[in-house]
Amino acid sequence: MSRLGEAHLVLLLGASWALVGPACSRTQRAGDVSVTWTAEPTPLITGAPIVAELILRDDRRQPLRGANLHIEGHMSHPGMAPILAVAEERGDGVYLVRFQFTMAGDWVVLVKGSLPDGRMVSHRVDIADVRPSG
Repeated sequence: MSRLGEAHLVLLLGASWALVGPACSRTQRAGDVSVTWTAEPTPLITGAPIVAELILRDDRRQPLRGANLHIEGHMSHPGMAPILAVAEERGDGVYLVRFQFTMAGDWVVLVKGSLPDGRMVSHRVDIADVRPSG
C-alpha cells in the first residue's frame, strides 16, 4: 500500500472511531444518587472480616432498589492488588458487602455499579489508617 493509501486508511479509521466511540459510550451517570458508606468493626484492621453497609437514595431521599454494585479497594500507593467484592441487596436501598483489608495504611474504595434503569453509580470512599492486626 502506498503512503497516500496508508494515510487515507488512518484518516478513515480515525473518523470511524470518532463516530462509533460516542455511540458505544452513552452511559449516563446517576448524579442524583447519594451513597452512604459505613463499615464495621471499628477501627478497621487488616485481615479482620469487614461488613460495609451501602445505602442508596435518590434526590428525594427515596431508597434505590435493584442496583448491581461492587467495590474495588485500592491502596493509596501503587503496587498492591485491589480488593474486589460484590454487594448484596438487603432491601430498602441497603446493600452489604463483605471483604478484608490486606494491608495497613490508607485505602481508596470505589463503589461502582448500575441501577435498574441503566444509569451508572460511582462513589469514592477514602479510608485513612487501616490498622495492622495484633
